[in-house]
Amino acid sequence: MEQATHATTPTASSDRALYELAQDVSRRLVAEVTVMPNGVRVGRELSDRYDVHLYFGAGLDAGRGVLQIADATDATVTRDDQHDSEGHVTSVWLEVRALVRGVAVYAYGLMHPAEADELLQPPPTEDTAAESATEVTQPLPTVSTGPADVVIPAITPVTPLATKAQEQEAGE
Repeated sequence: MEQATHATTPTASSDRALYELAQDVSRRLVAEVTVMPNGVRVGRELSDRYDVHLYFGAGLDAGRGVLQIADATDATVTRDDQHDSEGHVTSVWLEVRALVRGVAVYAYGLMHPAEADELLQPPPTEDTAAESATEVTQPLPTVSTGPADVVIPAITPVTPLATKAQEQEAGE
Protein backbone atom coordinates (compact mmCIF):
# COMPACT_ATOMS: atom_id res chain seq x y z
CA MET A 1 0.00 0.00 0.00
CA GLU A 2 1.33 3.39 -0.99
CA GLN A 3 1.05 6.23 1.52
CA ALA A 4 0.62 9.90 0.55
CA THR A 5 3.44 12.20 1.64
CA HIS A 6 1.39 15.39 1.42
CA ALA A 7 -2.26 16.28 1.76
CA THR A 8 -4.09 16.54 -1.51
CA THR A 9 -7.02 18.88 -1.47
CA PRO A 10 -8.72 19.54 -4.75
CA THR A 11 -10.10 22.87 -3.48
CA ALA A 12 -6.79 24.41 -2.37
CA SER A 13 -6.11 26.05 -5.71
CA SER A 14 -9.70 27.26 -6.06
CA ASP A 15 -9.59 28.64 -2.48
CA ARG A 16 -6.44 30.53 -3.32
CA ALA A 17 -8.02 31.89 -6.50
CA LEU A 18 -11.12 33.06 -4.59
CA TYR A 19 -8.96 34.69 -1.93
CA GLU A 20 -6.81 36.45 -4.52
CA LEU A 21 -9.93 37.65 -6.34
CA ALA A 22 -11.26 39.17 -3.10
CA GLN A 23 -7.86 40.77 -2.44
CA ASP A 24 -7.87 42.24 -5.95
CA VAL A 25 -11.40 43.63 -5.47
CA SER A 26 -10.38 45.26 -2.18
CA ARG A 27 -7.25 46.82 -3.71
CA ARG A 28 -9.18 48.22 -6.67
CA LEU A 29 -11.90 49.70 -4.45
CA VAL A 30 -9.37 51.35 -2.14
CA ALA A 31 -7.64 52.79 -5.20
CA GLU A 32 -10.93 54.37 -6.37
CA VAL A 33 -11.72 56.32 -3.19
CA THR A 34 -10.09 59.42 -1.73
CA VAL A 35 -11.02 58.60 1.88
CA MET A 36 -8.88 55.72 3.09
CA PRO A 37 -10.60 53.08 5.22
CA ASN A 38 -9.35 52.46 8.76
CA GLY A 39 -9.35 48.77 8.07
CA VAL A 40 -9.73 46.33 5.18
CA ARG A 41 -10.48 42.69 5.89
CA VAL A 42 -10.65 39.87 3.40
CA GLY A 43 -12.04 36.70 4.91
CA ARG A 44 -14.80 34.17 4.93
CA GLU A 45 -17.08 33.17 7.71
CA LEU A 46 -20.23 31.24 6.88
CA SER A 47 -19.62 30.80 3.20
CA ASP A 48 -17.11 29.10 0.95
CA ARG A 49 -16.52 32.48 -0.71
CA TYR A 50 -14.33 35.29 0.55
CA ASP A 51 -15.78 38.71 1.20
CA VAL A 52 -14.34 42.20 1.68
CA HIS A 53 -15.06 44.46 4.67
CA LEU A 54 -14.06 48.13 4.47
CA TYR A 55 -14.36 49.93 7.81
CA PHE A 56 -14.08 53.71 7.53
CA GLY A 57 -14.15 54.55 11.23
CA ALA A 58 -16.28 57.32 12.69
CA GLY A 59 -17.12 60.85 11.65
CA LEU A 60 -17.99 62.81 8.55
CA ASP A 61 -15.04 61.49 6.54
CA ALA A 62 -16.09 57.93 7.37
CA GLY A 63 -19.49 58.63 5.85
CA ARG A 64 -17.88 60.16 2.78
CA GLY A 65 -15.80 57.02 2.35
CA VAL A 66 -18.90 54.83 2.50
CA LEU A 67 -20.61 57.06 -0.09
CA GLN A 68 -17.58 56.79 -2.37
CA ILE A 69 -17.71 52.99 -2.17
CA ALA A 70 -21.42 53.17 -2.99
CA ASP A 71 -20.61 55.25 -6.07
CA ALA A 72 -17.79 52.93 -7.12
CA THR A 73 -19.96 49.82 -6.81
CA ASP A 74 -23.22 51.40 -7.99
CA ALA A 75 -24.86 50.32 -4.72
CA THR A 76 -27.34 51.90 -2.33
CA VAL A 77 -26.34 53.30 1.06
CA THR A 78 -28.40 52.09 4.01
CA ARG A 79 -28.78 54.01 7.25
CA ASP A 80 -29.12 52.25 10.59
CA ASP A 81 -30.02 54.60 13.45
CA GLN A 82 -28.80 53.54 16.90
CA HIS A 83 -31.14 54.52 19.77
CA ASP A 84 -30.50 54.96 23.47
CA SER A 85 -32.82 53.58 26.17
CA GLU A 86 -35.09 56.63 25.81
CA GLY A 87 -35.47 56.18 22.07
CA HIS A 88 -33.22 59.08 21.00
CA VAL A 89 -30.94 58.55 18.02
CA THR A 90 -27.39 58.64 19.37
CA SER A 91 -25.40 57.50 16.35
CA VAL A 92 -25.86 56.27 12.81
CA TRP A 93 -24.21 53.45 10.88
CA LEU A 94 -23.97 53.98 7.13
CA GLU A 95 -23.47 50.77 5.21
CA VAL A 96 -23.08 49.61 1.63
CA ARG A 97 -23.53 46.03 0.52
CA ALA A 98 -22.48 45.20 -3.01
CA LEU A 99 -21.39 42.33 -5.17
CA VAL A 100 -18.25 43.05 -7.21
CA ARG A 101 -17.03 40.34 -9.59
CA GLY A 102 -18.76 37.74 -7.43
CA VAL A 103 -17.22 39.03 -4.19
CA ALA A 104 -19.48 40.38 -1.45
CA VAL A 105 -18.32 43.86 -0.39
CA TYR A 106 -19.36 45.55 2.84
CA ALA A 107 -18.40 49.16 3.62
CA TYR A 108 -19.49 50.87 6.80
CA GLY A 109 -18.85 53.89 8.99
CA LEU A 110 -20.27 55.36 12.19
CA MET A 111 -21.30 58.99 12.62
CA HIS A 112 -23.37 61.54 14.49
CA PRO A 113 -27.01 61.80 13.30
CA ALA A 114 -26.51 65.39 12.07
CA GLU A 115 -23.53 64.29 9.98
CA ALA A 116 -25.55 61.45 8.44
CA ASP A 117 -28.40 63.87 7.68
CA GLU A 118 -25.95 66.22 5.96
CA LEU A 119 -24.40 63.45 3.86
CA LEU A 120 -27.64 61.79 2.85
CA GLN A 121 -29.42 65.01 1.89
CA PRO A 122 -30.23 64.79 -1.81
CA PRO A 123 -28.42 67.37 -3.94
CA PRO A 124 -30.68 70.02 -5.46
CA THR A 125 -31.67 69.27 -9.01
CA GLU A 126 -31.64 71.89 -11.75
CA ASP A 127 -35.45 72.02 -11.74
CA THR A 128 -35.72 72.72 -8.00
CA ALA A 129 -32.91 75.28 -8.18
CA ALA A 130 -34.74 77.12 -10.99
CA GLU A 131 -38.01 76.96 -9.08
CA SER A 132 -36.49 78.36 -5.91
CA ALA A 133 -34.91 81.23 -7.88
CA THR A 134 -38.30 82.30 -9.27
CA GLU A 135 -40.42 81.43 -6.24
CA VAL A 136 -42.30 84.35 -4.72
CA THR A 137 -42.08 84.54 -0.95
CA GLN A 138 -43.81 86.72 1.57
CA PRO A 139 -41.66 89.53 2.96
CA LEU A 140 -40.40 89.04 6.49
CA PRO A 141 -41.16 91.77 9.01
CA THR A 142 -38.10 93.80 9.94
CA VAL A 143 -39.66 95.16 13.10
CA SER A 144 -40.66 93.15 16.10
CA THR A 145 -44.35 93.24 16.97
CA GLY A 146 -44.09 91.90 20.50
CA PRO A 147 -45.89 93.81 23.27
CA ALA A 148 -42.62 94.97 24.83
CA ASP A 149 -41.47 96.44 21.51
CA VAL A 150 -44.51 98.68 20.92
CA VAL A 151 -43.68 102.33 21.51
CA ILE A 152 -46.53 104.54 22.66
CA PRO A 153 -45.98 108.18 21.68
CA ALA A 154 -46.24 110.83 24.36
CA ILE A 155 -49.61 112.59 24.56
CA THR A 156 -49.30 116.25 23.66
CA PRO A 157 -52.14 118.57 24.54
CA VAL A 158 -53.80 120.04 21.48
CA THR A 159 -55.01 123.63 21.65
CA PRO A 160 -57.59 124.72 19.09
CA LEU A 161 -56.36 127.46 16.75
CA ALA A 162 -59.25 129.78 17.61
CA THR A 163 -58.25 129.73 21.30
CA LYS A 164 -54.62 130.40 20.43
CA ALA A 165 -55.55 133.37 18.23
CA GLN A 166 -57.66 134.87 21.05
CA GLU A 167 -54.78 134.51 23.51
CA GLN A 168 -52.42 136.25 21.09
CA GLU A 169 -54.86 139.18 20.56
CA ALA A 170 -55.40 139.55 24.30
CA GLY A 171 -51.65 139.69 24.89
CA GLU A 172 -51.14 142.52 22.42
